[in-house]
Amino acid sequence: MNFKIEKYLLRKAEELAFIKIKNDGEFKLEGYEIPKDGLDVPVKNEVLVKGIKEKTAQDNINTMSIADAMIYIMGIDSQFKYNDEYKKFLNALQNKVDFDAKSYMGYMSRKYFDIGEVTDSLIYLKAFITIYPEDLEGMYHYAIVCQELAKQYQKDSDNEGMNKFLLEALEKLEKVVELDENFALAYYHLGYHYYNQGQYVKSMYIWEEALKLGLEADLIAEVQDNIGKMDFKVQYEEGYSLVFQGKSEEGLEKLLPLEIEHSDWWNLLFMIGLAYKNMNEIEQAKKYFEKILLIKPHQVDTIVELGLCEASTFNMEKAIEYFETAAKIKEDPEILCNLGMAYLNNGELDDATYYIERAYELDPQDEITVSCMRELDKYR
Repeated sequence: MNFKIEKYLLRKAEELAFIKIKNDGEFKLEGYEIPKDGLDVPVKNEVLVKGIKEKTAQDNINTMSIADAMIYIMGIDSQFKYNDEYKKFLNALQNKVDFDAKSYMGYMSRKYFDIGEVTDSLIYLKAFITIYPEDLEGMYHYAIVCQELAKQYQKDSDNEGMNKFLLEALEKLEKVVELDENFALAYYHLGYHYYNQGQYVKSMYIWEEALKLGLEADLIAEVQDNIGKMDFKVQYEEGYSLVFQGKSEEGLEKLLPLEIEHSDWWNLLFMIGLAYKNMNEIEQAKKYFEKILLIKPHQVDTIVELGLCEASTFNMEKAIEYFETAAKIKEDPEILCNLGMAYLNNGELDDATYYIERAYELDPQDEITVSCMRELDKYR
């Protein structure tokens, strides 16, 4: 099983120490054969420290403390080199004593979650689904704890960490409904994931499925309220999908009515402008892009689109002005190529060469940049 968030857990391995148990040593577990070269087994540092303080280290390092630490390291690192051996150890332990690994991992996860140690809670759940990848409840609760950790990363202004944990939760929730298409709570949470990604049509469909499958009364009211408030966003998504499919007139039929109540929604204005540009109604397109700059003066994609509008009507001086403004905001190969080609079409070879070659320096593999370099070579 793949995990997107392991790098955020690896530091927890510092909380473990490793000791070697020998094949011919005193430590024995019925049903488990220690490898000939021995086995490095983990023990939590807190167990070692407690043993040292109480001068009972040997008593503290018992089978259960080793089993607990094995589960812990498996939850931290799914690729740890001894994981397969640790699984054999845990299986033998379950056969020998009254030890239920599933119940134990579930208990430990709840224990740590209740005291606010959410990362530790997740580690036990991650071990759970590593060992039992088809367990729906374990997978579901793992996803929910990932969502909780995403909130913590958001509070710490770590957007990368937040997004990684959200994507991890999304992936595992999708796995849950793949394994059980009647898991209503998974649909409920998935609706929020798709909504936050701007997939409004999919979000509405998923929430409607959750309602069909049955939720608690408070969740039903919440989902119904969400669906009721998102009609215009669904219409927006349907509209921009049509624009991207080259059906700009049909897209405008969806998008234009939304402008009445959402005239300051720059994304909507952008898509309307793009639709008009695709239809070669350049003056109309410019009006919408210019409206956006009144709301967001540094919206770089809009500035580029205005440059393209001017270039399409051979107003190269104005196009250059827009592209230069965009390039100052964001030094992007595509923007630099647009600027370079505008200079080239304006007969200014030196400036064209400078900007296109700069784009090539930034990304020599970019198809647009390579194409512009070929065009430039025709003039040199």
